[in-house]
Amino acid sequence: MNEHREMNVLDKELSEINLSESNQAIFLRPKDTARLLTDLMWVEFELSRMAFGWLPAVKEFETKAQMGRYGYLHNFHAKLMYERLEELPCSLNEKLGAPSITREAIERMSLAPSEAAFFAGYTHAARELYHAYEHLQERLDPILDAPTCDKLRYILLDRNDMLRWLSQQVQFAAADEPKLTSQIAEWQKYVTSVWMNLLEFMKQGSSFSPVWPQHPNGKAIGPVPMDSAWNAERFPVYTWNPDYKQSYSDPSMSPLQDSVKQMHYINATEMGAAESLCYLYYGVNGMKLTFYFDTARHLWDEVRHSEMGVRRLLQLGYKTEDFKFFKGSPGKGLQDLAQEWFPDMYAGLTMVAEPCSFIKKRKAAEHFWQFHDALSAIQCEFDMVDERMHVDFGKKWGPELYKQINDIISASEMSERARIRRIEALGEASSPEEAKKIAKNFPGFCGLSTIELKYTNY
Repeated sequence: MNEHREMNVLDKELSEINLSESNQAIFLRPKDTARLLTDLMWVEFELSRMAFGWLPAVKEFETKAQMGRYGYLHNFHAKLMYERLEELPCSLNEKLGAPSITREAIERMSLAPSEAAFFAGYTHAARELYHAYEHLQERLDPILDAPTCDKLRYILLDRNDMLRWLSQQVQFAAADEPKLTSQIAEWQKYVTSVWMNLLEFMKQGSSFSPVWPQHPNGKAIGPVPMDSAWNAERFPVYTWNPDYKQSYSDPSMSPLQDSVKQMHYINATEMGAAESLCYLYYGVNGMKLTFYFDTARHLWDEVRHSEMGVRRLLQLGYKTEDFKFFKGSPGKGLQDLAQEWFPDMYAGLTMVAEPCSFIKKRKAAEHFWQFHDALSAIQCEFDMVDERMHVDFGKKWGPELYKQINDIISASEMSERARIRRIEALGEASSPEEAKKIAKNFPGFCGLSTIELKYTNY
């Protein structure tokens, strides 16, 4: 108690020290660093929402994967600054989220009429953000504020790769469709004006009143569209067949249904789960920042799983055109979704789909080793490491998501409820009592929910 009181007195004394105008312009006090980091952290966080929000809006699989990576990186950068802010004197009401002007600025830059325009705006925002980091880095004392310098060093490692890839997307789009050149130029001008408003807000604070430019003509195609964009020629979309209720039981989905290599196809379809989590990440407000840190990692893992599945199928000589894939978009706009969609989706993913995959993945790994396919076996082992973490995320955050809709529920109750919903969808119970009984037998429930693999066939 005395130590805490003495620190409060010290903070008060430090805040009362008056520095000259010139000294204040040169040196940053701890509270100055905290203020600047807070502004940058919220910009990174909003850019992570933008990148994840655009993952369902872009068409090509590889572009979706890259947006998943960048959404995660922006979130990771925000996390690095959050960790430093916990050590600095600042007041961060994280449940309120980003300042309204910061959020509006990034959302305005998000509402682009084409992928090309979006990437042009994104490139400008990323380049200006890195300039702001460099400017801050120049002002930091390398000894007094070495911890902040270290955080910025990690963040700036991603600069060149990100800016190079983003600018290439604009160049490729303009080369293929010359008519987009004028649209890109118009959008760049618009985003530049929006960003100037954001910079002025970061300089002046809450006293600043932005004057937003007129939004260019053209309907926005992102972020978080009702129906996600998809290259259906390369990645055919599966249409649900009511004759096959178990997951992955329809033989038209994959030519590998009689092989343990079906596991690679299951991995390849996880871009659908990533898309669903994009809507969750973009649409849910009022949660602690640690929820978004965990969800960004979860989302990026699903993207990685899809990438590793597609990569392994191609390595083994198959084509993506031979398989069917799932979209993760809800088919409605965020404003039209029922309030329980977010927690129900999250519970179904973390309490049903992922836990039930453990048995298959463990058996698949064992048999891949027996078939001397080391890469496939190790792929399954890394997958299980991620999935265990995702289940822990679900137990931690699922009840908090239900709490947002005034549904107070424990993690175990949430898990049972998710299983019962799945049993009812399968039509495997004649009464609520029987559904509860099946739900409590986890191995039996998973056997009903999803089809087993032919482990002994390679």
